[in-house]
Amino acid sequence: MGGRNYVAVNSEYPEGWAIRVLRIVADGDEVVSEVEVPHEGVGVFRAASFWTVRDGRIVRGREYWTSPGADPRPEWRAALVEPMETTHAP
Repeated sequence: MGGRNYVAVNSEYPEGWAIRVLRIVADGDEVVSEVEVPHEGVGVFRAASFWTVRDGRIVRGREYWTSPGADPRPEWRAALVEPMETTHAP
């Protein structure tokens, strides 16, 4: 798909999005980011992204998106886990 398509997809989003970086972990050329993406009219999303960086440029990426509470935990697991917070302090 390439860089132009990536930029085009992201530029087509409606106005009002913000990105709050929650965590970045890097090991050599491999980088993982966890971000929160709130939008007043649409809701809050979380993304975990896996990037490969070479010579200061992203050459590969894969992202997984969800909304807090979108996938309810099974009842059998309810006593063993805590719900994910919907926001973090910057």
